[in-house]
Amino acid sequence: MDLMRNCRSTEQNIAAVLKSDAKKDLHIHTCYSDGALTPEQVIDRWAAEGYEVISITDHDGIDGSVAGMDYAAGKDIKLISGIEFDSEDDMCRDVHILGYGFDYDCREFREAVSQVLEKRTERNNRMMEALDRLGYRITQEDLLTVNEGRYVGKPTFSLIMYRKGYISDPQEAFRTVFRDPSIRCITKETLRTSHVIDIIHAAGGLAVFAHPMEQRHLGEPFEEFSPRLYEILDRIRGYGIDGIECIHPSADDYQQGLLREYSLKHGLLMTSGSDFHRDTNPRDFSRYHMP
Repeated sequence: MDLMRNCRSTEQNIAAVLKSDAKKDLHIHTCYSDGALTPEQVIDRWAAEGYEVISITDHDGIDGSVAGMDYAAGKDIKLISGIEFDSEDDMCRDVHILGYGFDYDCREFREAVSQVLEKRTERNNRMMEALDRLGYRITQEDLLTVNEGRYVGKPTFSLIMYRKGYISDPQEAFRTVFRDPSIRCITKETLRTSHVIDIIHAAGGLAVFAHPMEQRHLGEPFEEFSPRLYEILDRIRGYGIDGIECIHPSADDYQQGLLREYSLKHGLLMTSGSDFHRDTNPRDFSRYHMP
């Protein structure tokens, strides 16, 4: 296995890969979180499309990345170990941090992943109880019908509600049911952003701030968001972040330019990712592009 496939490569080697001119997609989700494709399907498809370097970055878990690493070993494509951690910070909401090139066997890293998954399970149990009180009966068996229960979040619940005929399409739950106060009060319990970055570094990996434009509030004019964006970037940089995801569907050309300029000014890595989940019902990122 060459150094670009090796999850135990040094930070310098991984940084060199991220900086290379190779065709890359460093933000992909599989059925091990809330994506539709298996790691094997992702690798075959991206290889067929001419990608040279990719990373499977499932939410708060590494099983998809591990499975992909084994499969990619004999393929003409480089796979970097990856993960997307949810995190929280006093200044900004739901901060996502991408980790690359870390050691899967790092004890501190694995303990952190286990802690996050345990908190997610507790939250999902509260979700089921709250939905039941609202008249939406969802069981543990139902959860296992979506990606074999590998990852459970609000998209899982919305899909099951759709299958059971409670709603007309999966997105309806986000517009209606999930806005009920009894559901909205059930928040994710995540690790602190600074801690996540430290954990990734402890495992020999590099940490990248994912899709900064998604810190923009709904309906917030970009003119108002722009100063706050730089405050957020400065804060995350202060935690020792290694790079910024500059190219992402949430950033238009102008916004990508701002992120690139900031990264160059502060010597940060610049990464790109599709944030692929599935071909059907893709996310609409247009609200982040509004003036």
